[in-house]
Amino acid sequence: MNVHGSTTPNLANVVVSTLKNLGVKRIFGIPGGGSSLELIQAAGNADVEFVLTRTETAAAIMAAVTGELTSTPGVLLTGIGPGATSAVNGIAYASLEKAPVLLITDGPASSPHQALDQNALFAPITKFQDRLRPNDGPEVISRALETAMTRPWGPVQLDLTAGDAVAPVSGAGVEVSAPELSSLSTDALEATRNLLNNAKKPVIIAGLEARHGSAPSALQTLAIGIGCPVLTTYKASGVLPASHPGFAGHFTGAVAESQVIHDADLIVLFGFDAIEMIPGRWSYQCPVIDLRIAEAAPLPVTPDVSISGDLSQMVKNLIDTLKSSDWTDEEISSAREGISRTVALEGSGHTVQSVMEAVSEIVPKDTRLTVDAGAHMFATLASWRAEEPFSVLKSNGLSTMGFALPAALASSLEHPDRPVVAVTGDGGMMMMLAELTTAVERNANITIVVINDAALSLIDIKQQRQQFRSSGVRYANTDFARAAEGLGCRAWRVEEGHDFAGVLKDALAGGGPALIDVVANPDGYGEQLARLRG
Repeated sequence: MNVHGSTTPNLANVVVSTLKNLGVKRIFGIPGGGSSLELIQAAGNADVEFVLTRTETAAAIMAAVTGELTSTPGVLLTGIGPGATSAVNGIAYASLEKAPVLLITDGPASSPHQALDQNALFAPITKFQDRLRPNDGPEVISRALETAMTRPWGPVQLDLTAGDAVAPVSGAGVEVSAPELSSLSTDALEATRNLLNNAKKPVIIAGLEARHGSAPSALQTLAIGIGCPVLTTYKASGVLPASHPGFAGHFTGAVAESQVIHDADLIVLFGFDAIEMIPGRWSYQCPVIDLRIAEAAPLPVTPDVSISGDLSQMVKNLIDTLKSSDWTDEEISSAREGISRTVALEGSGHTVQSVMEAVSEIVPKDTRLTVDAGAHMFATLASWRAEEPFSVLKSNGLSTMGFALPAALASSLEHPDRPVVAVTGDGGMMMMLAELTTAVERNANITIVVINDAALSLIDIKQQRQQFRSSGVRYANTDFARAAEGLGCRAWRVEEGHDFAGVLKDALAGGGPALIDVVANPDGYGEQLARLRG
């Protein structure tokens, strides 16, 4: 029976039932006064949790990260007009970084008040847009979800009015299933075998598609079978464990990793997406094999051969004919050490490098790392030894600030027993400060480390390199520890001479969310960036 007493399910009930049957466990968002309320009521009746966030941006990021972690669409709802528009940043993340997401927005408006075409607003950054109505709502929600789960994954958006949400719907919801991947091309497989067997020094670059299902295991099989260096993008951290002798470092498209690729005579892209590298020309002259799950953004290079489909099945078809490369263990180790030296951050006092060395040493081995965009990002990721997929959550394609805390919240809700360290700069923390109350409310197993240098340091560096006057990139210093305490979160401020390691141990021992505000030395960022990107 629905809330209005009828035994016939209304459209909101059918939507929630369809989501639950697909495996959705929670919905994120900030409700408006329209269809949101009926959806929340239906979710509660179906034991689907509603997570009230403080901003729609955070809700969208949390839904997207949930989609990435579960391979099931993350779901969020917003109010009409300003609620919908505030979700754009998180939906753009899901679009660029291939996360399955369903966004349900109140509306469309029935008068000029708050009226805008929400389907048109989201059209550039979603795979599908429509309106849910009683006459075809079950079919539309099914089509939307199947579109979100069709490779490459991505977000979809649906309008739903309050009147339509409560309208009765005859019949049950339509079953939803993920579409099958395309079959493998025999000719392309044969061309791939020939290129691999003629290469003496291939190198593998693994990307975001390599994180899911059996793909990480297939990558390890391929790496062992060839015996070559493997670079991973930031999002693919851990698909080949950092302890694996073939792991050489991260690929970003910058100078840092270029030498090992220039030494190769074949590049194998494994689940790589073009959004994962910084802008710039492709400077490598050797042949390229592109192994991917589905066609996505155009690559910066035209591959000599490209195969789309199941990555694990590709490796099964290739592995028996592979031969070992001419790479030696010493050469791969030397490449790894060279990249590590390039990324190292110099400086006195508390630096990102010193902070992350302590974090890596002290936190439990199963800790997940979430990272914001900014100058602190490079040393943070270089210092973290990712041993499995999704050990690191990072916005790479959109590279949005304000990502680390909502990503950590999504992780904590999905895997409550797994600790999370969220590393953010002062700029990113400013954007998501209110979500500390969400963390407190949920007693999230999160430690937030704020690298506080009172500046948009990455932009500050670029401004200095162009010899512009310093303007618009520096903040007055903020005491985030006091702000966090005011929001109910345990917090510490670590200044020069203070024992960061001791504070971190105290934070971890207390249980629930904690914040450590580290007054950091940014002096080494400029030199580090020059080494990384030239």
